[in-house]
Amino acid sequence: MRKPVLTALVAALFLLTGLLVAGCGGEPVAGAPTEQPGSGPVKARVPVELRPVTSVKPGLEVSGPDEVIGPDNTVYTLAPSIGEFTEFEDVRAEKTESGWVVTIKLPAATSALFTKWTTEHVDEQLAIMVDGTLISAPRIASPITGGSLQITGNFTEDAAKKLAADITGGTP
Repeated sequence: MRKPVLTALVAALFLLTGLLVAGCGGEPVAGAPTEQPGSGPVKARVPVELRPVTSVKPGLEVSGPDEVIGPDNTVYTLAPSIGEFTEFEDVRAEKTESGWVVTIKLPAATSALFTKWTTEHVDEQLAIMVDGTLISAPRIASPITGGSLQITGNFTEDAAKKLAADITGGTP
């Protein structure tokens, strides 16, 4: 599997290969997502924790409390959390011209944190932890501004829906 990759504003999340996180603007554009209407405010059943990735190594053996096995059967060493998030404006799987993506709209307070952190950590990985499980570790391609992020990468419809559900603790 290829390593996850973040692009544009924020791309963060799933266990398929080639993940790419992209920011979303407020204006409709050609190829913009067309699936599923907005779901309104979404409360995660368990907090979503975001932790910087400090190193990655092959294997299935962890040697400390800050190591976790990722969905790609790789050991990730994580730095302290940058925050836990329990509310989102929207989380959904959508089909675009380039394939299935997961779009996340953040509340204003979370958006400000993401903008600051991603601006300072471009080209680094960010682990998305849900209930102690690493569900994705995308790479930040550019600062995420504007409150909306998109996780992309070779997703099938089912995989994108599963990732969206994993983020909120729901079912696809």
